Amino acid sequence: MKRETVRRTLRAAAVLLALFLLCLLLYALRPPCLILSSTGYYCAGCGTQRMIASLLQGDFPGAFRQNPLMFFLLPLAGIYAAAEAVRYVGKRCPLWKSRAFLPVLLVLLFLSLLFTLLRNLPAFSFLAPLPTLS
Repeated sequence: MKRETVRRTLRAAAVLLALFLLCLLLYALRPPCLILSSTGYYCAGCGTQRMIASLLQGDFPGAFRQNPLMFFLLPLAGIYAAAEAVRYVGKRCPLWKSRAFLPVLLVLLFLSLLFTLLRNLPAFSFLAPLPTLS
């Protein structure tokens, strides 16, 4: 392998490892949701920590119940990060520079806002995360 390819591989691995460690730190600290504590409304991310805890226990239906949006978006984000790392190592144009990136990002933003709105309406209370048992 060329020296530049090795450097790029190490940089990409370091960034992915740093993202993984940041996720572990957030999971370990379990910070409260600032939106929920200040407004009383659930945000699109509320229930994600409990979703991850359920996934780690192998409880996929329980994980889906905590946060259906993040149940699908987090794996997609991981796949995207891995794809960007592969493209970086291969010296290819990043995906975020493609024409389709902005429309996809706007659709995801719209879905997140819609999910946030719906999960706070009484008719869609099934979208709200389950209460903690502690």
